[in-house]
This record gives sequence, structure tokens and C-alpha cells, in this order.
Amino acid sequence: MHFGKDFKKIRKNRTYSQTELASGIISQSTYSKFEAGIRDVDARIYLQLLHRLNISAEEFDYVRNGYSYGRKQNLIHKFFSINYNHMEHLQSLKRQAVVFLEEEEYDQDIKNVYLICEAFIQLHNTKDLEVAQNIVEPIWRNVSKFEQWYLNDIRIINTILFLFPADIAIKFTETVLVRLNSYKDFPDAARLKIAFKINLSLLLIKNKDYARACTIIVDSLQCDQREMNYSVLALHFSREAICRANTQREGSAELLEKARQLLLLYDDQDYWERIQQEFNHYSSLDINTTDI
Repeated sequence: MHFGKDFKKIRKNRTYSQTELASGIISQSTYSKFEAGIRDVDARIYLQLLHRLNISAEEFDYVRNGYSYGRKQNLIHKFFSINYNHMEHLQSLKRQAVVFLEEEEYDQDIKNVYLICEAFIQLHNTKDLEVAQNIVEPIWRNVSKFEQWYLNDIRIINTILFLFPADIAIKFTETVLVRLNSYKDFPDAARLKIAFKINLSLLLIKNKDYARACTIIVDSLQCDQREMNYSVLALHFSREAICRANTQREGSAELLEKARQLLLLYDDQDYWERIQQEFNHYSSLDINTTDI
């Protein structure tokens, strides 16, 4: 597949000549052949050219596909965006993954999408955690072998975290949080780190380790609050409220009210109901505040 014509469009839009774009990276004559589709360039040259054009590889792929994701990326984007409790969406995504695997060459990422969708569907239908664990166990086993986890691996781990025993999930999460430090300046890494911290807090709450869960939540609020959207921020308030309620510390009701007021501002009644249900399930109190 030749990308030369796509580089040509972007180069001209950026008002670069071929010589200016290629300078110090590749000869002008070689670059001209690349644009003409006569020859390819290696990955190192490709990335250097994109860097000079100030466009990421992901954005380049999106633009050259007519400002849309390619088939694989579209599936993966949908996968990381859906609610894993929504059976209709899971079934639809599972069917799309099956079609992709039948029509395209074998792809491990799409195979993982299929397995995780199937695991959550079976968990919903059978209420048997072991069944779901067995389905995704090959993913877990494969990822465990990697010396280094990249962001896509970390996102996959995040989706299946709750399908495994708390001690294993906690250990993996702690390792992920350390490894994410290497991505401190990388886009989306901060939000991913917040997601793992809030998921770790729930794992610890389920283990009745409220003091440790509270420490993680408070640390996340102190370090990452500016990166949080309103729903994640409200969830932090409610999780801290759970911890305080279970340790007889003051401020539980006030924190839950902060969550309610925040969701009131965004008119998100559904999320408020979910937060209330979680609080009542995991806390020793049963606080019912005014509905939004």
C-alpha cells in the first residue's frame, strides 16, 4: 500500500516543497519517487516525514481514510468506548469481530475484542465468573508474558481486570501504574492512569481495605483532578464517601452530596442513580438524597 499521494496532499497543504520536506531525512529524488508511488520508504523515514509535517501516525491514517477510522481501528475504537454492561452493543461488536476475522487475515487485537465481548456476554447470561475467566484466560496469559506493556496492552488489561481474583487484579494494577509513569507526557496516558486508580479503589473496597482505597482516591484527586471529566470526578467523591462510611469517618454524606451536585450540573440522572446504588451496596450506610 502506497502512502505517497496522501503525503503529497498534506505536504502541499503545509506549503512545503519536496526538497524542504525531505531535507536531512531522504533525498529529494527518492522522496519524489515515494510520492509518485514508484517506491516505498522504511518505517523510520515514514515517521520522520510525519514528524516534520507535525501530524501523528494515527491522525495520518484517519485523514487518509477520508477522516474516518479504518475497519480495524473502527472496531477497536468502538470496543474501548462501549458500556460492557450493554448486551446489545456487546453482541453487535462480537458479530463484527467474527466477520472481520472471517474476511481478513488473522488479527490478535480483533481476536481479543471477540473474546472479551464473549466473556461479558457469558457472565451476563450465566452469572458464572469462572466461565468468563476461562474465556479471557488466553489474553491474560499472553499479556503476562510481555516484558513491556504498551498502551493498547494496558487498555486490554483494564477491560478484563474485574474478571480475576482481587489479589491478582490488584497486583497487575499496581504494576500498570508504575509502567504508566513512562508515559507521563503521552496523550491519553493520564486518563488511563486515572481509570486504573479508580478501578483499583473498587477492588480494594471489595476486599474491605478501605484505608488503602481512600489513600488512592485522595492521591488521584490531588494529582489528577484537572484531567478528570465530570463523571469520573463524581465517582471519586462517591468512592471516598464509601471508604469514610465504612471506617466511621466524618464527611461521607458531604462527599456524596458533592457528587450529586456535580451530576445535577450536568443533568446526569442515570449516572447519579448508579452512584447511589454502588454506595448503598458497599457502604454500611444507606443514604438517600434528593433526586436530580
